[in-house]
Amino acid sequence: EQLDIEASKAKQEKDRIDTEVAELESKISQYKADYATLIRDVEVLKETMETVKTKVSRAESLLKSLSQESERWEKSSSGFKHILQSIIGDGLLLASFLTYFGYFDFKTRIGLMQKWRNTLDVIGINYREELSMVESLSKASIRIEWQEQGLPSDSLSMENGVILDHCVRFPLIIDPSGQAIEFVQNKYKNSKIQKTSFLDKAFMKTLASAVRFGTTLLVENVESIDPVLNPILNREIQKTGGRALVRIGSEEVDYSPSFSIILSTKNPAAKLTPDLCSRVTLVNFTVTPASLQSQSLSLILRREKPEIERQRIEVLKLQGEQNVKLRSLEDQMLAKISAVEGSILDDDRVVEGMETLMKEGAQVEEQIAKSAVVMAEVEAAISKFTSLSVACRQIFVLLAAMRNIHFLYEFSSDSFMTVLESVLDETKRVGGEMEDARLENLTTSLFRETVARMCRGLLAEDKFVFVLLLGHILKEGDESYSFRDDASVEDLTGFIYARFGAAFKWQGRGLDSLQAVTENEIKATVPVLLCSAPGHDVSSRVEYMSKVAGHECTSLAMGSEEGFESADKIVSIASKTGKWVLLKNCHLCTEWLSTLVKKLQAQIPHEDFRVFITSEISPKLPTGLLRMSDTIVAEAQTGIKSTLSRFFCNISTDRFGQPEKNRLYLLLGWVHAVIQERLRFVPTGWSESYGFTESDASHALDSIDALIGEASGGKSHIAPEDIPWEAIRVTLSKSIFGGRISNPTDQDALDSLLNSLFISKSFDVDFKLVQTEEPGFIPTLPEKTSKDECFSWIESLPPYNPPTWIGLDSFAEEMRSRSMAKSIIEKVTSLLVSEKDA
Repeated sequence: EQLDIEASKAKQEKDRIDTEVAELESKISQYKADYATLIRDVEVLKETMETVKTKVSRAESLLKSLSQESERWEKSSSGFKHILQSIIGDGLLLASFLTYFGYFDFKTRIGLMQKWRNTLDVIGINYREELSMVESLSKASIRIEWQEQGLPSDSLSMENGVILDHCVRFPLIIDPSGQAIEFVQNKYKNSKIQKTSFLDKAFMKTLASAVRFGTTLLVENVESIDPVLNPILNREIQKTGGRALVRIGSEEVDYSPSFSIILSTKNPAAKLTPDLCSRVTLVNFTVTPASLQSQSLSLILRREKPEIERQRIEVLKLQGEQNVKLRSLEDQMLAKISAVEGSILDDDRVVEGMETLMKEGAQVEEQIAKSAVVMAEVEAAISKFTSLSVACRQIFVLLAAMRNIHFLYEFSSDSFMTVLESVLDETKRVGGEMEDARLENLTTSLFRETVARMCRGLLAEDKFVFVLLLGHILKEGDESYSFRDDASVEDLTGFIYARFGAAFKWQGRGLDSLQAVTENEIKATVPVLLCSAPGHDVSSRVEYMSKVAGHECTSLAMGSEEGFESADKIVSIASKTGKWVLLKNCHLCTEWLSTLVKKLQAQIPHEDFRVFITSEISPKLPTGLLRMSDTIVAEAQTGIKSTLSRFFCNISTDRFGQPEKNRLYLLLGWVHAVIQERLRFVPTGWSESYGFTESDASHALDSIDALIGEASGGKSHIAPEDIPWEAIRVTLSKSIFGGRISNPTDQDALDSLLNSLFISKSFDVDFKLVQTEEPGFIPTLPEKTSKDECFSWIESLPPYNPPTWIGLDSFAEEMRSRSMAKSIIEKVTSLLVSEKDA
């Protein structure tokens, strides 16, 4: 029993201990679980700490990397409010730019933009002062592509590139230099651009094919529109059964949405109708002075420093590409940031990508900095040639301004660049020549060659104007450019020689050097336009020159429809075979000349081909012809001796059969020479510049022959007293020469001249042609009067005749010289003022 009791106690103790053990084991399990939880929490905390540390590191890295971007974003963000406030005004300016700017030159565009801004100011519409049309409407990468495709980098060309890229209507490009057409062809070469013109016999077929297959069509020499294009320009597309159709002539043609047409003309003075302007977007690529300076500098460097020019082009291209790449990296960065879902710090790829972009951006910026250093070195190397390119720009501006003096003076940028090329090619280097000496030599050659080539296209008085203004360019900054009120032509001549040197030939290399000019200075694509005063024909000079040079030259007198057809055929054949063509009296067919210009521009002629065009100086001459041609103004030599020589050259030898008539020819020649010479002294010689011509003298010859023939009754001789002196004087006074005179005082002067010469005493030995008491040589008629003896007598006359020979005061020459000098100085002053205004 005691054992049972103890056993019971022991069992109870055991149960208690088991219970305690169970409790302890339960606690141990709980502790183990709690420990495991703690361990897991610690691990989670460690992971969280690592994540936070990583995010902190990323955040620090991003903050460091994006510090520059932050500045840019802050600036952009602050500018957005300003942009939003001016968005209406900016939109109006941009839309107006795209709609209206294309037609105008650079100077007009600047003025027009200022007027628009002033209008917005008045209305109270905000706009951005710093708004750039080019940067707002095009990407830098696109502009680099344009430059690689041949578009010049000047402001006007870039603006035109933007307009071409955004125009809604099909463009019509005004492109005198041909650079824009080259750019367009390069831009669309992958789409197989086709060239044609309205003169092309296959034009309709080419147009229909381009519309149907969606190619780009370039139509050249457009100054008026063929009505067949109206449905296309108006986009009159008809939808029929799922097909898009447009009418071309009498047929409906499938219209491809990828079709594009570009119209172009090289004539900057083309008279475009309002109807045409309303159908197209006009884009004017007329060369600006800044563009010409850039082109000149590039040409100078290519010839003088080709390695530096190559390096300059490479650096410019690299800078452009680097800027584009930097902009691309910025855009990619913004794209990555905007594409993040959730926290940016949770996406390793985004952060890593942004870090990579920032590293690349830093590298690009470093490269930009290095290229800027290289560019600075290059610019320093080429800076010495900048003065020459500036002189080129100033000369080009002067050439453009000369059209304000006379309609004949149309000089293209191509003609000036040809002069510059010639100077760079032909100005020889001297051994050991320093760069400064070389530059001075080139500058001198440029002025000399410009005068030689351009002055041949100027009238005598305007040669003074041009050369004096060149002297102003040469001595830029010289404030001593003023003349006395009583300055004479001799004073101006002395001034020219003082500026350019006593050996400076400033009259121009023209008619007297026609063969050398034709063979050495004229290209096959450039017509030679010989302009002269009415009645002064120089076609014989061309015919004689071609014979001496050994070139076959076909001459054709223009003025009839048959002549137009013949000329077209002759020019077409000669351009292929390298022959010469002389088209005479083209002032009679100025409308046809416009067609000739288009055909010449469309041809690729044989290198030996030349076309000569003779014409009177006429305002109806097409501007396109004047700009395309090398113009030579053929002014008749002044002076009684020269006029007499021309007069007798025009008389056939078989007319010199009757001595009495021969003597009358001498009298008539003298009268004609005096009349012509007095024209130089307007308003002293004549009150106005009457239109006396060589044809007047020719008509007078015929009249004298008729009167003598009637009076002599067909006999071979007639006595001086039987000559119908009164009839001759009246015929010349009232009908032939007097028919052009409107002033009574001038009529009295003519009558006095005729009454003193056409008298029977003129057959006396040593009859004096001039009645004067002034000392010096007095011309008398020769005893013998055959044609050869007449020429011998003319040769014996002095080259200079005093004013007393033509019935004027001995001081008339000095007065004429001062009057001419005054006119020259007024023109010079006028052009200088207009240059300052520009």
